[in-house]
This record gives sequence, structure tokens and C-alpha cells, in this order.
Amino acid sequence: MRRIRRQGERIVSTIWLDVDDLISYLRRSSRPSGIQRVVLEIGRALLAEVPDRVGFVRRGNGPRDLVSLAWSQVETLLASGQEEESVTIAQVARSAHLTEEILADDPDPLKTLARTQLQVLKAGATFPVSVARYLWQSHLLKRKMKRVTDAAAVQSAEVLAQTAGRRFEDVAKPGDVLLVLGSPWHYDDYAKTVRWVRDDLRMSFALLIHDLIPIRRPQWCDRGIITTFTQWHRMVLPFADQIFANSRATADDVTAYMKEVRLPLAAPVQVVPLGSGFQNHAMAPAVQKPSVEGEYILFVSTIEARKNHELLFRVWRRLLQTMPKDKVPKLVFAGRAGWLVQDLMQQLDNANWLDQHIVHVNNPSDGELNALYRGCLFTVFPSYFEGWGLPITESLINGRPCVASNTTSMPEAGGSFARYFNPNDVNDACRVIKETLEDRAGLQAWTQKVENEFVPTSWTQSARVVLEKLTD
Repeated sequence: MRRIRRQGERIVSTIWLDVDDLISYLRRSSRPSGIQRVVLEIGRALLAEVPDRVGFVRRGNGPRDLVSLAWSQVETLLASGQEEESVTIAQVARSAHLTEEILADDPDPLKTLARTQLQVLKAGATFPVSVARYLWQSHLLKRKMKRVTDAAAVQSAEVLAQTAGRRFEDVAKPGDVLLVLGSPWHYDDYAKTVRWVRDDLRMSFALLIHDLIPIRRPQWCDRGIITTFTQWHRMVLPFADQIFANSRATADDVTAYMKEVRLPLAAPVQVVPLGSGFQNHAMAPAVQKPSVEGEYILFVSTIEARKNHELLFRVWRRLLQTMPKDKVPKLVFAGRAGWLVQDLMQQLDNANWLDQHIVHVNNPSDGELNALYRGCLFTVFPSYFEGWGLPITESLINGRPCVASNTTSMPEAGGSFARYFNPNDVNDACRVIKETLEDRAGLQAWTQKVENEFVPTSWTQSARVVLEKLTD
């Protein structure tokens, strides 16, 4: 990997982040999901760390048709919920609730850019309490304010932003890096892009792998996803100069897979610690009261076979048989229904959702989700297989203990702040959950430990690991 030198050294290279799949996702949905949020957060953190050395690209009409864009275009799309083909400085400012009068104060584009960035930071005051606490603990707001007001950094960022809308081959330089943090698997010709970037543009290529579930556990995936995902990785991974993974479990999976299929591994897979929370991208007003009455346990996840909702259905049925019914809290499924769960949903309907002891909150907003976290006794996460386990760390950052699976990456995500069970053993799951419910003093002490001792990982830490590896 060619070294990306810091400003002040003779040779300086740029990291180009491919955000095409993020743009495509935001066309369809105004609320990014797990992988898209990781791209957003690491993208923001990279920009905050080295604003003059990070650029962004999206795909045009073919594998050799990449176009640069400004990060402000991504933020505007995120805020508006729809894509604009051309985003001007004035449009970005309006999306950040700046008035035309403020823009008219000084037409200088550098000052306009600085005012827009400052306004985005001011919007941090509207974040939910849990997210604001995370930002405060990791000092991200302080750090970002310092960078935005640093004239040199703003000027460098503006120079790079002026490349927006230009062909990639006209702005990229030998020694630059194309970085993929998302999921562009829908492009079956992406290997042609990578070969063009490496062979013709003389750049390096790096990517972050979130999991290999469609390859390792295809029984939990749609058939089309299995084929697309497997072919994409077989074609692209051999050209990676650096592979990142979101956990040690995923890194070990990638290393083993590369060996099994006899693909070359240019360098050891580098683990990137993921940040512990997300900004409230929609800036939605906080919901003060959860939508569920009474005591409840929370499970945040899309309802799909791999997430193992069926196990909790069986656990709650047993709890209702072995405990007084008024001592059994409700179980809340927070998330939309996904694939391979038609039979489970029919069973829940037939059982009247255990006489409403199981409640489904469909596709909750960020504000609703934060209210659900604040109101629950603890969370559960019985997934069979994960690349990381974001709902576990989200639970911890919201001050709520988590009872989770003891497989794959989930013990990495929860550490000593979670308790674990075998997701294939209903007896083990029932035991851990029942013991937690019956020991309310212990649960209170556990909750206080999470609130007082859990230290979130910042997205700045994630970005710095990426930067350090790409600058070796």
C-alpha cells in the first residue's frame, strides 16, 4: 500500500470513498440502515480528520465511469430524503435551514461553506439525549468545531470540493486509494472498476467487509443475494490491496475463506473497531414516551430467520407457563418484517402474539427507537450469526444491559457488559432471561454498571485505524 502522506510532506495522496451504494439506498429510503450508517459515520470522521485528503465518488454509466462529488451532496440527500441531480451551495445551505439573507451576507464561497458546516454542527443540539451523551463523551462536537473554524482545513476542503462533478480519471492521482466501506454488490462488473483503478490509474484498492453471511450461512439468505454476493467477492477480493473487517470474528472468517478458495491475500485483514452509536440523521424530534405500556424487554432488529425471533417466541411462551403472568414483561420486536419469516408471523398471529405479551413496533423512527431503549428493562439479541452486533452496542450506549448470543462477533460487541446464551438452546436462553427477570436488584446493579462504566468507541477511532493502515 502506497503511503498517504500528511500535509507538509512532499507527496500527498487522497482517499476516494465510493458512496454510490449509499446514494442508491437513500434514493429508496430516507432512513439509512446498518451498513449505510457505518459509511456515513466513517465518511464524516475521515473528513473531520483529514478534510484535505478525502474525496467522494459515485458511479455513472459503466465500470470506468466514476464521477466525483462533494460530501455536502450526501448530507443534503440524507436530510431531504430524495436525491437532487445537481446540488448548489445555496441548496445545501437551505437544507441546513440557513436563510437567503445569511447567504447574501458575503458571496465568498469559502465563507459560505464555513457557515453551512457550522450550521450542521449547531443541529447537534437537536440530537436525542443518548446520542448527545455519546458525542460529548467522545468529544466529537468539540473536535469538529475546532476543525471547521480552522481556516487552513476549510480552505483545503474547499479546493477538494471544487473537483465535484468531474470525471474520476481527471482528479485522481497515482498513489491515491479507492476505498469501499459499503455494499456495491449489485454491480456485477465491479471487478472491472477495480482493475481500471489499479492498472490504468495506478491507485490502490481497499474495502471493508461487514460479514460473509451469504457465503458462510446461505440458508438464512435470499437465493439472489447468495449468488450476487458470492460472485462479487470472488471477483473483487483478489485485487484488494487492503481488506478491513468490522470484528475479529469477521476478519478470521475472511482469512479462512480466502484460504479455502485459494484467493491471494495481499496483507493481513485489519479489524476496524466500529463506533458505538449513530447520529440522528433525520433530526427528528425526540419522542418522550415509548409506544409500549408497562414493563418490556426490547429486541431491535429486522424480523428475519437469522435473527432468531422464533427462539424468543418459544422462551416467552415458556416464561408465561412457569411464572405468574403479571411477572412476565412484554417482549417488543422493534423492526420491519423481512425475509424467510412468513411461517413465524403466521404462528404469532395464530397465538394472538401470546395474548399481546409480544408486541411488534413496525419500522420505528429514530426518536421512537430512543424512547423504546430508555423505557425497557434490558434488551435481547439472540441472532445466530453477525458480522458485529450493532444493536448490542446501541443498547449499551443507551444505558441498557443486553442479553445476547454467545456466537460469532457478539461477545466482541458486548464484552463484559452483556450476558450470553447459546442461540441454539432454548433452555439456556430461558435460564439466562428468567434469572435476569427474577433478580431485579442484580438487574439494577447491572444497569448502573453499564451507565457508569461503558465507554463508547468513537467513529474518530474507526477512521484513525483506517487512516493508519492506509498511510503505512
